[in-house]
Amino acid sequence: MAIAKLIKNYDPLLSQMALNMQKKFDKYWDWIGGKNDNINFLVVLDPRFKLRWVKFCLDKSKGVEVGEAMEKLVKSKLNELYDAYAKESEVRVEAPIATPTPTVVVDENLDVRSSLYSEFDTFCDQEFSSACSSEVDKYLVELCERKENPSFDILLWWKTNSNKYPILAQIARDVLALPVSTVASESAFSTGGRILDPFRSSLSPSMVETLVCTQNWLLSTVPINLRHAMDKVEDLERELLQEDGQLPTD
Repeated sequence: MAIAKLIKNYDPLLSQMALNMQKKFDKYWDWIGGKNDNINFLVVLDPRFKLRWVKFCLDKSKGVEVGEAMEKLVKSKLNELYDAYAKESEVRVEAPIATPTPTVVVDENLDVRSSLYSEFDTFCDQEFSSACSSEVDKYLVELCERKENPSFDILLWWKTNSNKYPILAQIARDVLALPVSTVASESAFSTGGRILDPFRSSLSPSMVETLVCTQNWLLSTVPINLRHAMDKVEDLERELLQEDGQLPTD
C-alpha cells in the first residue's frame, strides 16, 4: 500500500522508482498468485493475525473479491499442508465429536440465571466442537492474541500450545524456521552500490556525486538543455575557484 501511494506521487522520478520497486516486489513476493504460499502461512500461523489479517489487507489493497478468494485459497492450502503432516505422523488430532446433550437437572434452589448460564456454556462448547472438525478450524475460529505486547514470542506461544494444536505446532516449527530473504528493493532508490564496489573503491566523493548525477540526467524523462547545463557547471567551477582563492572575486 505504501508503494502504491508512492507510485501516485507527483514527482515523476520518485513515482518511477516506486514503480520499479513494485515490479520487483510482485515478482519476488508472489503471495497472491499462490507461488509463494509460505508468506501466507507465516501470517496465518502468527496467533496475533491469523487468516483474518490476510483478508483484511487484501480487502483494503486489492478489493473485497480478491480478499475473499485468497481467504478460501489460503485456508485450502493450509488444510492440504495439515493433512500431509497428519498423514506423516499417522495421527490426525481432531476436536472431540459432539456427544448428545445430557439432561440438565435444574435445582429448584438454584438461581434461574445461573442455571441458564450453565446451559449456555454447554451449548457453546457443543456448537464449537461440531463446527471445528480439525485443528485448523479450531485455531482459526478462536480470537487473535492481543497485539499490545511488544515482546510477544511466536515460537514460545506455539511451544506452550503444542498440546492443544500438536499438528499445527509441527507446521509452525518448520515454517517459522525458514530463513528470511529480502528483495533488492533498495536498488531502485540507491545507485551508490553500483558505482562504489570493491573494484572501484577509491573514487572521491566528488566523482561519486558526478557519476550519480550524470546517471540521473541520462535516465531523466525531462529534456536537458546541454548548453544551459554547461553554463551552470562553469559558474559552479568559477565559484569554487574563487572560494579557494585561485580566482579574484568580482
